[in-house]
Amino acid sequence: MNDAATQERATSGRRMSDNELRKAIRVLQSRADDARRRGAEDDASRIERTVREYQDEMTTRL
Repeated sequence: MNDAATQERATSGRRMSDNELRKAIRVLQSRADDARRRGAEDDASRIERTVREYQDEMTTRL
């Protein structure tokens, strides 16, 4: 799943399933870590904001 696909699902009005949300969190966190290793701090921060939003969504579902 790429960032565009993840963002599209989040904004398309279709609610991601719990499993899709968990997977998106894992994938995006991995990408944020990679961006940080490459020195792309702005990209990493932006991705991590999305991760936090998804984590907040998960907590509201529990």
